[in-house]
Amino acid sequence: MPITTAIPTQTAIRYNSIQCLRAVAAILVTLYHITENISRTYHQTFLFDWFTLGYAGVDLFFVISGFIIAHTSVAYIDQPQQLKPYLEKRFYRVYPVYWLLTLPLMLVVWSFQHLSTSLITVPYPFNWQEVLKTLVLFPQHYALNAVTWTLSHEIYFYLLFALLLVSRRMGWLLGLIAVATLANGIYIYWYGGDSGTGLLRFFLLSPINLEFAFGVLVYYLHRHFRINQSGLLILVGVLAGLYLAPRTGGDFTRALTLGLPAMLIVWGAVEADRAHLYRVPSLLIHLGDASYMIYLLHFPLIIFANKILTFNGWGSVWILGMADVVLMLLIFWLSWYLHQQIEQPLIRWSKKK
Repeated sequence: MPITTAIPTQTAIRYNSIQCLRAVAAILVTLYHITENISRTYHQTFLFDWFTLGYAGVDLFFVISGFIIAHTSVAYIDQPQQLKPYLEKRFYRVYPVYWLLTLPLMLVVWSFQHLSTSLITVPYPFNWQEVLKTLVLFPQHYALNAVTWTLSHEIYFYLLFALLLVSRRMGWLLGLIAVATLANGIYIYWYGGDSGTGLLRFFLLSPINLEFAFGVLVYYLHRHFRINQSGLLILVGVLAGLYLAPRTGGDFTRALTLGLPAMLIVWGAVEADRAHLYRVPSLLIHLGDASYMIYLLHFPLIIFANKILTFNGWGSVWILGMADVVLMLLIFWLSWYLHQQIEQPLIRWSKKK
C-alpha cells in the first residue's frame, strides 16, 4: 500500500464519505437495537442475527467525531479567544435537539409509569437530581434513552480538546490522560471488572475514549500522508472489524477490536474523498446529515412501538420485525424532516452568533 507525503493544498476537500459513514453508523445501530430487542424479549433471532454487531456503529461515530473536531478546530489551538465560540458551537450541536426530544420522552414515560406500568420494564426515578443529570448528560446519568451514554463521552472529548485551545501546553496533560486511560484499560482487562460505575475508572479513564483519539490520529495521518489504495484500507478495516469484533469483554477490548478497524475505515474514506474516487449517493448524504436525529429517535420509538404491538396481541417475532423495519424507514424520513426544519436552522443561527 504506497504511502506518500501529502502536499498542503488550498482546495477544500468535501468529506461526503464522512456523511456516508455517519449514515451507515446510524443504520447499523438502529438495526442492532431492533435485533437486540427481539432477542432479549422473545429469545429468538431476527434476520439471522446479521446485525448483532451493529453496535459497532457507535465506535464508528466516535472515530468520526475525533476526526471532525480535529479538522474543524485544530487551527484554533493556542487561541484562548476561540474557546467561547468553540464551546457554543458544541453546545448548540448537542443540547437543543437533545432537549427537544428528551423532554417529551420524559412526559411519555412519566405518563406510562402512572397509567400503565406494564409498558415500562424499568421505572425512571423522577427526582430532580436524576432529571437534572439526564438533561445535562452528566457522566453515568440514568439513561432515559439508552443511547445517550455515548453523548456524555462526546461532551467529555469536546472539553478535553478545548484545553488545547486554552494552551498548546495542555497537550502534555492530554498525553498523560491518554497514557492513564491505556494503563487503566490494560489493568481492567487483565484483572477483571470489565464494567462498573466508578467515575474515574469507567468514564474519565474509560478505554472507549481512546476512539476519539483514533479519529484525531486519522486527521494527522490524512494531513501529512497520502494513501494511494484507500479502498484497500477500508476493506481491511471492515474485515478486521468483522473478524475481531468482541461479543464479550469490556471497553478496552472494544477500543482495540472495533475502534482501530473504524480508524482504518475513516482514514480510507477521507483519502477517497481527497482523490475523488467515487460519488456518494445523495440519499446517504441526507441520512448522514440527519444521523443525530436518527440516533436519538430510533430507540424509544422502536421500544414503545414493540410494547404497544405486544400489548395488543401482535406478538409474532416476524410481525414485530417487519413492523420495526417499516418503522425504521419512517424514523429515517422523520429524522431528515426534523433535521431540515429544526436542526439545520438552529445550526445556521448558532454560526451567526
